[in-house]
Amino acid sequence: MKCVSIAIGFVSIISNLVGSAEAQWLQGSSGTTERLTDVAMLDSVTAIAVGRDRSILRTSDGGRNWSNVAAPLSFVMPWNSVSFYGDEGVAVGDNGGVVTTSNGGKSWMWRSLPAPGNCLSALAAGPGRMYVGDDSGRVYKSSDSGTSWSAQKISARPIRNLFMYRGPTVWGSPVYALTPTSLSMETQQPPPVWQESVLTQFQGLGSEAFAGEFSNGGGPGFIAGVQGDFRAAPTILRLALSDTVWRNVSTGIGRDGTFWGVAAPSADVIYVCGSTGMLYKSTNGGQSWLDQVWPTNLSLNAISFVDERHGIAVGDSGLILYTSQGGTTGAGSKDEDVVPAGYVLEQNFPNPFNPSTTLRYALPARTYANLTVFNALGQQVARLVSGYVDAGYHEVRFDAGGLSSGVYFYRMQAGNFVQTRKFLLQR
Repeated sequence: MKCVSIAIGFVSIISNLVGSAEAQWLQGSSGTTERLTDVAMLDSVTAIAVGRDRSILRTSDGGRNWSNVAAPLSFVMPWNSVSFYGDEGVAVGDNGGVVTTSNGGKSWMWRSLPAPGNCLSALAAGPGRMYVGDDSGRVYKSSDSGTSWSAQKISARPIRNLFMYRGPTVWGSPVYALTPTSLSMETQQPPPVWQESVLTQFQGLGSEAFAGEFSNGGGPGFIAGVQGDFRAAPTILRLALSDTVWRNVSTGIGRDGTFWGVAAPSADVIYVCGSTGMLYKSTNGGQSWLDQVWPTNLSLNAISFVDERHGIAVGDSGLILYTSQGGTTGAGSKDEDVVPAGYVLEQNFPNPFNPSTTLRYALPARTYANLTVFNALGQQVARLVSGYVDAGYHEVRFDAGGLSSGVYFYRMQAGNFVQTRKFLLQR
């Protein structure tokens, strides 16, 4: 069936009819026309977006409706970046602007940096652990949720994006600071040290890197940007677990433009967004890419996914797109109406976690299912599901409040399907 499109101002809004197989992205009601710069999903229904006209927007219905929670702040400024770890979050902007939250973005508190510049990037890396990068190459670090900060100049270039490895590690998850042409890594072995390396793929005229993210649960890392020697070629770099250097991904994308954002909800599923409405998805770890086709020429500046199905992209003129079906399922159907083609046990989110995390799984038919958690010695520490479960997509919350830090495993048994995944409790 064909889809009906309606042009409103500069934004084209598409209304797919039930049964359409086209990409299923819907437009949220942002209540603003400002340039939205970043977005962070906390869970499948909660997200925070920030913008250049001083808004901090919050949704609690998956991206459909948004409210501005920046109003109570006595002084507001253009925002550039936002990041969350559980309910703890940090947002940053021009002129040293830093605010933090401990209640999922419902309210915010001003923080002071020791040598404030224009803050471009933020990272909530763990309980109380926050990073901020500015336009002078400084990184600010806090271990007490933003109450106090240390400052260190790690590059001569602006710190455009901060991200971290999101899988179980022995020595802690390294943090990465991305500039337009280089990448620095902070190792977690004491004492922490930043090591900067040049990204040779972004050395030509007009070539720049803009965003990076490692796959949730452990797996490849991805960097998005543009190579501009002969044309503005949207570019993706990948660092596989077996690689020692970042390598170009052959995207097969022929159109010109820049990738501004990247999201990697798993090692297989990756999304990128960028100028002129570019929005692409890979389901095979970046080997090939599917155009998600949204009828707009507005820039999509950032994208965030909490799992393989729930995601939000934000852009110019207040544009917000959201999906609850991974962006490729027929429109009009709800999560509970979709019958999976097979058994699926997704990687938990967040990971590492403290003290709770969400586990999602899918069943193609009603069946008896067990979902259990084990410690590194193979001892069962929790039983999350035990009994008959209907076909469809399901999620369960695991609270590890009584357990010690370390690597744990969760296993799904349903019919002839058995799968085990690893996750890390990090206090």
